[in-house]
Amino acid sequence: MKRWLLAGCVALLAGCATLPPAAPVAHPQAIWRAHLRHLAAVRRYALRAAVAVRARGHGGSLHLHWQERGAAMEMAGYGPLGGLVFRLRADRAGAVLATGRGSRRAADAGRLLARLTGWHLPVGGLRYWVLGEPRPGGGYTYALDRAGLLRHLRQAGWVVTYPRYRQTALGLLPVRVDLRRAAGHGAPTLYIRMHISRWSRGARE
Repeated sequence: MKRWLLAGCVALLAGCATLPPAAPVAHPQAIWRAHLRHLAAVRRYALRAAVAVRARGHGGSLHLHWQERGAAMEMAGYGPLGGLVFRLRADRAGAVLATGRGSRRAADAGRLLARLTGWHLPVGGLRYWVLGEPRPGGGYTYALDRAGLLRHLRQAGWVVTYPRYRQTALGLLPVRVDLRRAAGHGAPTLYIRMHISRWSRGARE
């Protein structure tokens, strides 16, 4: 089942050219607070991304289609050749993961993906981090770029870096997100890189 995650990792982790640095603003903290107020209203969205994961010198990649619809989310992963690898749905009642071998249920989506991939991926935090904001209800530290947008975020044992933003239908959002979780408690250092090719408004429930 994990073989789908072993192709294309090197190309994705190589990254792509970044945009020129944004012009500095006079009051970056004020821009940041206004941006957070805007993001607080973005609770329905859809994205498409190429995702690469690496740990202990091994890794892999997939193409991800992700929809957030308020309290519900749906995530579909496709292999390098375009075949559907998994479909994950989650809401307040729990999560369901469907693959070619059947379906499984659990209390949260991250636990199901860990069973599938062997890696504990931060699904609960990522649904906020991918927008360029901290997850509510948890402590964090951060640094802003010259334009008053999030550059680095530390939360829940993860370091999240935002090399690139782009104007989208939902406002100014990241198009690349890099995540790193340091080794500890028997788990290796884990790297995740997301190249987001499309942002759109998510469908209503």
